[in-house]
Amino acid sequence: MHIKIKVSSLEPKVSVFWINYNSIHVIDIIKKSLSALLRLEYPNYELIIVDNGSTDGSLRVIEKHIKSYKKKNENPSRTHVLKLNKNLGFAGGANFAYRAKDPTSEYVAIVNNDAIPRKDYLKKLVSFMESHENVGAVQGLILRLGSDGKIDSAGMFIDEFVKVHAPFIGKPAGIFRKPFHVSFVEGTMPLYRVDAIVHSLKSDNIMYITAGFLYFLEDAFLSLMMWNHGYECVVLPLITGEHYRKATLKKFAEQVGLQYYSLRNRIALLEMTNSRKKQLVFLNVLRRLFISRASYHVRKNMLRALVDGIYLGKILREKYGVLNLGKVPVLRCSTKVRL
Repeated sequence: MHIKIKVSSLEPKVSVFWINYNSIHVIDIIKKSLSALLRLEYPNYELIIVDNGSTDGSLRVIEKHIKSYKKKNENPSRTHVLKLNKNLGFAGGANFAYRAKDPTSEYVAIVNNDAIPRKDYLKKLVSFMESHENVGAVQGLILRLGSDGKIDSAGMFIDEFVKVHAPFIGKPAGIFRKPFHVSFVEGTMPLYRVDAIVHSLKSDNIMYITAGFLYFLEDAFLSLMMWNHGYECVVLPLITGEHYRKATLKKFAEQVGLQYYSLRNRIALLEMTNSRKKQLVFLNVLRRLFISRASYHVRKNMLRALVDGIYLGKILREKYGVLNLGKVPVLRCSTKVRL
């Protein structure tokens, strides 16, 4: 696969989603992310900001920052600020933005509020997508903020146990010379083709499935659905931005019980697949419950995550069908399971 650039007199419309929740503790990074988005070198995009019911004053700072930027610039991007009364999670906020997007948008981009995109990133990703109609999702190389060129995100892989692998984290960005396929593009700064979303999910109302993948693996599910409907997921050897990983998630983790969602969502996704390894994973979770020295509360949450995950997976499989891992670039592994 080679990078081809399609030249067009009218660039396709892109809706960029940016989700905020109680980010005052990293407000300097938040401002840098917003400023970068407001000055993207792309002539036809809208920026949709969704605030997930913040209570720490970060929304006021964000609105003030946008207002200040617009006063200093003659041609600011079209920006919408949508305020929610409660926290719908990252996936729920993205779905809210998706329903509010310009109906003519051909692509939707997501930029985490702790990610700082390069000004030409959107132009490069869209140009690639315009020349590769079989690609449903794409991302570039995202560097870890302040890491001297080390990779924070270059796509993700799953194995037959639906365990997620990020083999390129911490590697120098210069090791890549050409585009490559991944199991799924990661949710930090992806670009999705709207037609691919609609075709894969059989809906024009959502892009992420919050019922089964709240907080974790919403990006994995969408990419796997795309692979199963004939679309590819690609990473380009282009640096597209920097990321301060989990800057806004660390403070939120304990409040929502992210360990529970991490296991539950993985079990749900595994249950949806045709993997021959799923029973091994289920048995391994039970084995760990019996031998674990963790507290009763922790073990109870693990059991609940297993049961809820299997139940959710069955429901989602009935609605969306079986995810065929044979259509996805997955990592092959031994029968040894590590959770």
